[in-house]
This record gives sequence, C-alpha cells and structure tokens, in this order.
Amino acid sequence: MNLLITNDDGISSAGIKALERVLGKSYKTYLIAPLKERSVTSMALTVFQGMRVERINDNHYIADGFPVDCVNIGLYAEIFPKIDFVISGINRGVNMGYDVHYSGTVGAAKHGALHGIPSLAVSSGRIDPDDGYEKEAQLVLSFLEKYKSQIQSGEIWNLNVPPEVSGTGTIDELVFTRLGRRRYSEKYEKKQIIEGVSEFQLNGSLLGHDEETDTDFEAYYQGKIPVTPIQLDLTEKNRLKELHSK
Repeated sequence: MNLLITNDDGISSAGIKALERVLGKSYKTYLIAPLKERSVTSMALTVFQGMRVERINDNHYIADGFPVDCVNIGLYAEIFPKIDFVISGINRGVNMGYDVHYSGTVGAAKHGALHGIPSLAVSSGRIDPDDGYEKEAQLVLSFLEKYKSQIQSGEIWNLNVPPEVSGTGTIDELVFTRLGRRRYSEKYEKKQIIEGVSEFQLNGSLLGHDEETDTDFEAYYQGKIPVTPIQLDLTEKNRLKELHSK
C-alpha cells in the first residue's frame, strides 16, 4: 500500500516527520510537503505560475506551494508510484467543527478524496510535544490497520487526538462523531501607512464552540478520539427537497 503524506505546517514540522518515521515501517510512504507553513489555506491551488520542487530522495520532496499542490503533484507529476491512500498531518492544533472549511490539513485530504483516493486528516491538541508526535503517529498506524478499508471513495475522515487519551489510551478510544459548531471571534490590529491607506493584521481568533451531544468537541473534551466522515457534496439535501416540494 502506497501512502502519500503531506501537511500544512511545512516540511520542518515534527508531526509529518513522525508519520513518515512510524508509518514507513509498515507501508511504502511518499512524502511531499510545503516548504513553509501554509495553515488556513483550505483547498488553495497554484494554477497560473510555476512552483519550485526539490527532490530529497525518491520518496521525499519539498514544494514551494500549498498543501493541495503537494497532493496534486504527488498524484499527477509522475514522481511517485500510484498512490493508494492520502494522509495529511499531523497538524499542530486541532481541526474540529467549522475549522474544516479553513484548514489546509483537511483541504489536502479533501483534494485526495476529490480524485478518488481514500484520505485521512490528522490533528493533535498537543503543541510541540517532547516526543515529537510519536504517540499520535502510533495511533494513526493502529487506525490504518483497523479502518483503512472502510473509507469510501469521495470521503475524508477527520481525526483529532486530545492531549490525553482516556481509557486504554489506544485507538479503542476512537468514536465516530458529527462536526460540532465552532464559534469565532476575530480581532484586527490596524496600522495607518498614509492617509486613506492602512494595514490590517488579524491578531488571532478567539475560539469557542456550542455545547452539543454527539459532536467532535464533546468526544475530544472527554478524552476520546473523534473521527468524522466528511463528504465532498455540500448540497443541503433536506432544504433542496423542501424547495422542490413548493
């Protein structure tokens, strides 16, 4: 089984190195990642200009582009054998609820699914842990052994690992959930350059979420490992049916 590994935190991220190190013992791994951090880029794709791509070895490349560019190059630039599975991560911070619309990590996995490849997005609530995301990578290895054949064409499975996994601390603590409702509160810093021209910088977001049952947020804060299957078809089918009935 040939795994394509990418991320949005960039080639120097500990999370992607952990995936390559751990999964490479059981699978053929092919890594292509952005040269620098490309977080919050969703499914951005470079189409009107060239990209610099550096070969490290036959299985390892760096692209000066977005996460989706990396997946596209990995699938179609004839640098790797036929890819069977796409894994994006391990992201430095969670991607739950409406985060999936912004996330470059999830965007890369969505691009794999768009091209018919089973795809998994992996994120962690730990930030720069001492073990270099070894724990999460081992959980992904266990996940693949148990669930890889269940991901259907056109699906993305979005997995988030809490800082401390409850119970056995293993993949047995995985639960299937729906996406919760993320709440964002934004703040910009304004710097005037000249009269009528200012620079606005988004100075981070305050993140909250609705308290609901059966969501990825609920499971995560209970110490479980939430996994949500996401589909590419965004049609609101109940609403469409309602409109057709009028």
